[in-house]
Amino acid sequence: MLPQLPWDKTYLVATWLETLVYGFFVCLFLATTYVHLYLRRAHDSHSQVMYWIATAMFIIATLHISMNCYRLVRAYTDKINDPGGAAAYLSELAPWDHVFKDTLYASQEMFGDAVAIYRTWVIWNRDWRIIVLPIVLLIVSIISGYTVCGLYTVVVTSDTVFDPRLANWITTFYSIAVVQSAITTGLMAYRIWNAEKRMAKYRTSQSNLRPVLWILVESASLQFFVELVLLALYAANYNCQYLMLEPVTPLVGITFTAITLRITLRSHDSTSGHQSTGRGQDQHLATIGSLPMRHIAINITKDVDQDANGTSDGTSYTEMDKKSSQAHITAV
Repeated sequence: MLPQLPWDKTYLVATWLETLVYGFFVCLFLATTYVHLYLRRAHDSHSQVMYWIATAMFIIATLHISMNCYRLVRAYTDKINDPGGAAAYLSELAPWDHVFKDTLYASQEMFGDAVAIYRTWVIWNRDWRIIVLPIVLLIVSIISGYTVCGLYTVVVTSDTVFDPRLANWITTFYSIAVVQSAITTGLMAYRIWNAEKRMAKYRTSQSNLRPVLWILVESASLQFFVELVLLALYAANYNCQYLMLEPVTPLVGITFTAITLRITLRSHDSTSGHQSTGRGQDQHLATIGSLPMRHIAINITKDVDQDANGTSDGTSYTEMDKKSSQAHITAV
């Protein structure tokens, strides 16, 4: 077995890692704000919802890292001379700052799952049957996550997050986070891949859906990997699980923002290129669940029979269309 890391060093490194990840989130959020304010010409309701979700996630991540910084300052200044020093304070579960910090983490995780379910629902043409299982998992996640935060207030000082009263609830919460991420990402990816496959025989230009598929998978893979490692470390009772736990809060926001921002920028580039040809019209930039529609050119060939005098036989277009018209549809 690997040796346990000292508690004081573990929390210090974990907060440093969260600060690093949070810095990336700040950059992404500022870029998202710029795109939302200056690059979007048409602010549809879906885009407004996506931006305010990103804002809420940014606020939660900011509060979470602020609480970790507060706890570090308090541990290494006010509590340094107490019995056990900084490590004893940081390992306590009952203080309000620890309960509040983990409540923020749980809320961010659930918020990210809910948004992923919403995106899945939109991509699957608002079919409620597709998201029944993810919704059930979300409900179980809410119960287990907030139960853990409530139990923190009744445990004694010597207990840790590996206490048997907490272990089952925490394992359930971590496991659902991994399964939920796999299910929602898989459903969205399959839907986009299936649409791309069906459109392939009609398409004469480069695929517009395949890049969206790669953006979705690439952006979601990091969060899935971190949550999987977190679950494995906790199941093995290693306190270095905090090295994965603390960065998750900004990482959830990064995953959501990266998907929205990358697809929006790609849609903006495509729209700008199309408009430069002189044939473009105003279009909404896209996020997941609001993919841009491509123009379809329809060429209709009509055969008309004439009599010996050169006049039409008087057959209506509808009748002739049923008899001999051919329609050729080409995707542009």
